[in-house]
Amino acid sequence: EENEALRAVAACLENEKLRLQEQNLRLRGELARHREEQAGLQERLANIEDESRQFSARYAEVEQENSNLANLYVASYRLHGTVERREALAVIQEIVANLIGSEELAVFEMNPEGSALSLVGSFGIEPERHRTVLVGSGVIGRAVLSGETYVSNGGHAQAGLPQEADLTACIPLKLDDRVTGAIALFRLLPQKAGFEAVDRELFDLLATHAATALYCSGLHARLLAGTAAPA
Repeated sequence: EENEALRAVAACLENEKLRLQEQNLRLRGELARHREEQAGLQERLANIEDESRQFSARYAEVEQENSNLANLYVASYRLHGTVERREALAVIQEIVANLIGSEELAVFEMNPEGSALSLVGSFGIEPERHRTVLVGSGVIGRAVLSGETYVSNGGHAQAGLPQEADLTACIPLKLDDRVTGAIALFRLLPQKAGFEAVDRELFDLLATHAATALYCSGLHARLLAGTAAPA
């Protein structure tokens, strides 16, 4: 009777063992499924985070583009908002300092013969060293002769005059495709590592709009002088 009882207990234990094994297999299957679902969710989360970063980067680009367009519009508007020579030069200086990032610049106008540039405005440099620039001489003279904007690749002008050692850019000013002057930029601000795409757009804006502003201010000054002259 005891043996029969033990065999019954053993059979019950065996059945319980089989039940537990089946339950263990089922739980392992559920665990594997949950892990697979978790891996899928993690992959989806990673994709969503990647898309979010892309959207954030694109949003930042759009915001920067809008800011650049606004700056270009304001700069253009201010250049055409005055006919006073001093104010026009001050606006050019503010654009170069605040939007481009240089507080060392020289503004030149072409003489009537088209043979030399004369300094009409400057900031942060020694004016006497840049009073006159012959067309074709040095980096500034060659840029004016070619009509192409010069941008230094290494931060220093190559094959230039001694006073052009810190020249970083030279923008020929054009009116009806005729060079009427130039804006020379020297050392950049410490926080300015180099020129960017928006700086190139500002160069193009200055090339035409600054030329027009200086021409109009000069014409206005001559008209005032003619009006004030005795009959």
